[in-house]
Amino acid sequence: MRMKRTVLLLAVLLVLLLAACGVPSASPERSEEDDYAPAPSPPAGGSVIEASSVYLTFEETLSSTLTDDETSPPFITDMVIAQYVGHRPFGDHTTEFEFLVLDRVVGNAADRIFVYMDHMFADIRGGGWGAAYRRGALTFSPETEYLLPLIRFRSPYAKTQDEAFFFINNLVVDLHEPANSVMYGEPLSLHSTGFDFNAPVSRYEIISYVSELTRDISPPAWEPEPIRSTAMEEIIHESPYVLLVEVNEPLRLSSEQAFTDFMLTDLYLVTILRVLKGDLNVADSEREFMVIFFADTVLPGEQHIVAVVPIEPGSPWFEFTSRDSLFRMDQLDEIMTILGHQ
Repeated sequence: MRMKRTVLLLAVLLVLLLAACGVPSASPERSEEDDYAPAPSPPAGGSVIEASSVYLTFEETLSSTLTDDETSPPFITDMVIAQYVGHRPFGDHTTEFEFLVLDRVVGNAADRIFVYMDHMFADIRGGGWGAAYRRGALTFSPETEYLLPLIRFRSPYAKTQDEAFFFINNLVVDLHEPANSVMYGEPLSLHSTGFDFNAPVSRYEIISYVSELTRDISPPAWEPEPIRSTAMEEIIHESPYVLLVEVNEPLRLSSEQAFTDFMLTDLYLVTILRVLKGDLNVADSEREFMVIFFADTVLPGEQHIVAVVPIEPGSPWFEFTSRDSLFRMDQLDEIMTILGHQ
């Protein structure tokens, strides 16, 4: 039952995440003199992927969490003041935007970040408002500074850059011309209940307003940071769990993924044969867990050693701690030697 609850939670989080990424094809009209770089069109003949989400106002977006649970992570993880550098196609349905970070309102983003936007059809409903559109066009000027509320994307399986983020509700605040700010592909003024972006407001007033909305936001304590090292010793030392497992039947293979731009993975049930590291006391009847593997790296019946972390405390669903967290059985003696020196 616990496994089913965790799978359901992750499914909900995935839907919310995909619904948050990207921007629709419409944006406020710009002057022909503006130096804007339009996002590339979705690839011809590409598969249509849909996402739906509950409508949130500007204020709700900046102060909400992913669920009604008080322990749920915030809807946004970072908010930066940034300058546009450029963009490029990413995968089959996505654009990668590059920004220089000038200042941070929430979070500790690096000086250079990459923000990803998909080209899905999006359907947003609620609060007496609704719209359906195809996301996939956002324009920026290199001379303009933008306030960007973002969701950080941290995963050892990610194909993205290390400093990866997603746009939220297609929301971009133009600090030079606030009336040009957008949300859901429409003027932001249509979706703000407490601030008039069409008025002659200052940069300071905007930043003060959003700072107050986000003052209680802090990153979720359980969110792990992927280990960047490729050295076995460092991976073993820094991973909370090292497990010897036998691979059972798959729950989902990469060939069944509807959206593969960001990662390509197989989800397998595994039996824990031995806990090499970590406080994981499981009875014989409770030794079956879930592990996320890179696509096409394991098969049912095989035994492997994995360095993993639960996706949240107490969860039976484990993910790798690094890109190199899968080890062969003939490496067991070397791993035990490393663990003996801890």
